[in-house]
Amino acid sequence: MIDKVLLIPGFCEPPLFLWPLKLALQRHCDDVQLWPDRLIFRDLEESVARLQRTLQEHQSGGAIALVTHSFGDWVARRAITASRSHQVSSLVSIAPVMQAGLVPDLLHHATGDVIPEVAVMGDPVRANCDADVDASVRRLVIWASMDLYVRPVEIDEHPNATVHHLIGSHLTVAMQPNSLRLISQFLFPASDIR
Repeated sequence: MIDKVLLIPGFCEPPLFLWPLKLALQRHCDDVQLWPDRLIFRDLEESVARLQRTLQEHQSGGAIALVTHSFGDWVARRAITASRSHQVSSLVSIAPVMQAGLVPDLLHHATGDVIPEVAVMGDPVRANCDADVDASVRRLVIWASMDLYVRPVEIDEHPNATVHHLIGSHLTVAMQPNSLRLISQFLFPASDIR
């Protein structure tokens, strides 16, 4: 039973961008939090370590669900993999960074490795690291059909993954009513979804 949901925003993404998702999930869970992190120039290892500590400190007896967007998914995957023990039962990956699209490629060529997030997105090996996560974690991956920021990759190796391709852009796919309904049904299947 999920008793906590953490929403993890992406690169240059204000947390308020995930507010519609927060409101939708609060219908099913009392503890839905926007996880605070820098918008840009993160200390990547510190971000991963902070999330890892948050996951390991969860002691309520219930499970945690992580809902990520874009680069937030990279941070979450790394934190789950680095955690010796965690209570994460579900991971929703909305337009996750696994392979860069046109915009990050252009940013990488223009700035090089100055911006840590862009350096990861510009490196295919680093961008796709920990893509399979923990096999015990249920996973929903949502790709946007008109995404200039990330390219979809196959997640066939993960036995608990469900993949959906929705019409939308990198930013709009996280707040569309059909996405909100899909995420709510995935995380809280027994709830009365409106």
